[in-house]
Amino acid sequence: MTCVEKSCLSECRLDLWLWAARFYKTRNLAASNIKKGLVRICGKTRTKPSSLLNIGNQLVIEQDLEKKTVLVEEIAVKRVSFEKARKFYKVISKDKKEAATFFWTKARYKPDKRVRRNLKALKEKLHFLSDN
Repeated sequence: MTCVEKSCLSECRLDLWLWAARFYKTRNLAASNIKKGLVRICGKTRTKPSSLLNIGNQLVIEQDLEKKTVLVEEIAVKRVSFEKARKFYKVISKDKKEAATFFWTKARYKPDKRVRRNLKALKEKLHFLSDN
């Protein structure tokens, strides 16, 4: 068995690890999100996809309206099953506050039947006036 198969690597690229740990579907998608600033290492403000990742580094990943803080426990360069990939990291904290607020405000402004009926009548009236 080689050293790669035993996963005794000391460091690897950030985009490759995110892909192998199944945070992103493709390496290109991982690299683009890193460039956007959605993934940071140890609190750095700017991170590159080619940044080297070591065991013990903390990552802050913003994905699907939630912010996760993840501790790297194992380095991997090969994509494996979801169950094995969960051993590569440990989730320290999740912040779903923004997501809950977003969906709560969206649900709060949903018009009821009476308001929808009035809006439809108003639109028809405005449309009728614009033809003249």
